[in-house]
Amino acid sequence: MTLMIHFLLGFISSFLGSLTPSMLNMSAIKMNLESGEKAAIWFSVGISSVVLFQAYLGVVLSKYILENPRIIEGLEKAAVLIFIGLSMYFYVQSKKEKKKENGPSNSGKNSFFMGVFLSLLNLFSIPFYGVLATTLEMLGLLKFDTNTILFFVFGSALGTLGILMIYTKYSKMIQEKAGRFTKDMNLVLSFLTGIVAIFTLLKFILQ
Repeated sequence: MTLMIHFLLGFISSFLGSLTPSMLNMSAIKMNLESGEKAAIWFSVGISSVVLFQAYLGVVLSKYILENPRIIEGLEKAAVLIFIGLSMYFYVQSKKEKKKENGPSNSGKNSFFMGVFLSLLNLFSIPFYGVLATTLEMLGLLKFDTNTILFFVFGSALGTLGILMIYTKYSKMIQEKAGRFTKDMNLVLSFLTGIVAIFTLLKFILQ
């Protein structure tokens, strides 16, 4: 029962943490619209496989990370540069994007590694799970032993995969409801990554 509770804690926390529009779930929509559902599924699996390691590192190193705020600060500074670069990249892609009339072209293998790559660039994930683990421990909900951590981490990966599958399944509906702006997903991704970079940069300026 304890293991299942930790699995559910990881699943729910990760699911809710990934619920709002972000670079990863909007990229899943883009992948589905441009390359088909199979490619989007492999893309989501690639993201979730990285979450396994990110969540594990976050939990195991949680106390060390919180006791050394310079680590979080360093990750955030690196993230600013990465997200600025991604914002510029997606903007350029938006300008030169050509419509493909031959249907989906991305293979499952390529989509999987694209998911892995983008997930690795999400440097906020490790401190997120570190803070989450510490908070849950303070509330008496998380136990730091091997089995419970593994179940929590596995639940976190599946929680991320679950929300990505929802975004993928309803990608066309999201595009229709959101209007003209989402018809150019590269522009959406440029906007999202730019906003993240700006807010993180403002955090350093206002400190």
